[in-house]
Amino acid sequence: MTTHTSPARAANQRDLGIDLLRALCILYVVGYWHLIPYTTALPGYANSVTEAFKYAALATFVFCSGWLLARQSIQLHIGELWSFYQKRLLRIYPLYALTLILFGLFGLATLEQVTDGLLLISMLSPPAMPTLWFITMIMLFYLIAPLLIHAAPQLGKTAFISAVIALLIISYHFVINPIDWRLLLYFPVFVLGILYRQHPLIAQWLRQKPAALLGAVLFMTWSLSLVGYEPSLVGVLFRWPLVITSALILFLIADPIARHLHTPTINLFAYSSFGLYLCHRLIFKGAIAVYYPDNGWAQVGYLLAVALPLSVFIGYVMQRRYDALFAR
Repeated sequence: MTTHTSPARAANQRDLGIDLLRALCILYVVGYWHLIPYTTALPGYANSVTEAFKYAALATFVFCSGWLLARQSIQLHIGELWSFYQKRLLRIYPLYALTLILFGLFGLATLEQVTDGLLLISMLSPPAMPTLWFITMIMLFYLIAPLLIHAAPQLGKTAFISAVIALLIISYHFVINPIDWRLLLYFPVFVLGILYRQHPLIAQWLRQKPAALLGAVLFMTWSLSLVGYEPSLVGVLFRWPLVITSALILFLIADPIARHLHTPTINLFAYSSFGLYLCHRLIFKGAIAVYYPDNGWAQVGYLLAVALPLSVFIGYVMQRRYDALFAR
């Protein structure tokens, strides 16, 4: 006997998979990659494996952004473009700008970094501010998203436009001003997220290749231990297979795993993820100023038990308040 899943139910299940990815990736980035350097524990916290996890987490965020944006086709006329930018950028920019100003006030970013961040040019005029560089990069991708989504039904056209954009980024670096290479590193992942949504046959084909994708991820993780990461064009080209394959395999396995987990918990962390990403550096800094043990593992325990949950709570409240304001 065959059962059929309604489109609404399928969408909800996929949204839960997306939420699981957002929850896991934000907890890794914030709860490990950004938390451990505040302590004296684990001096070798950054190694080939944890570096690969970092790339995978950030690439997954980028992939999901492209996938979510490509839910509907876009026509390249003024009214629709204005609606697209108004809806997406207003969801992100005001909270981002507020956090960026706070970064400057509390010494986490220079005045130049704050200014470049507010103008959304920090990835084109490095050094970008810590942490918030990712939000700036995503908003730059949003600016070109309508063109990519409009072209997405035609694979050849999308590949050509993407190649032109990549070449323009590279040319800008060598001719005008050095860029932050992470902009080029994650760009193909964003394009792939859009294509994955627009072409179901790509997803069907990739579901038949999980072993090949996993093998590529493991190989690239191993290769990191041999060559490290050089912030250069060569380094970016070498990392492209890792960020692409890791995002794909995590996206493929998230949905079936999410169905067996506690949905409200997944939704809570996913909903809080943007606010948590914005505020956690400030919360960590404040928590350390109030009290901080001397022992490295005690520091880890304190940050995990106090600063991280507080960051999740404040991130959740930020998002709830802003959503209520945005709805008006």
